[in-house]
Amino acid sequence: MDVMGKLPRAFKLSDPKFQRAVTLADAYRLLFRFVEQYNARGESSTANLLGDLSLEIWGDGGSGDPAQLEDFLVVARELLGAFGDAS
Repeated sequence: MDVMGKLPRAFKLSDPKFQRAVTLADAYRLLFRFVEQYNARGESSTANLLGDLSLEIWGDGGSGDPAQLEDFLVVARELLGAFGDAS
């Protein structure tokens, strides 16, 4: 929670940040780096990763673990640069 007692904003796939087009080569590099940083935290189970990334069960474009969408955006920003905004 932030200092105002509010929950941090949870990203969803409908967020404009996820509408950026990338090449298949960039998508592969993003996938590799994302899994690499996920495993660096000790969360190396493929089943756990897929569960955290699960989207269908929520139906709202959210993730089983909303922090994973934010982590993916961090990796995308590192590899592809800024998203054209102040974040």
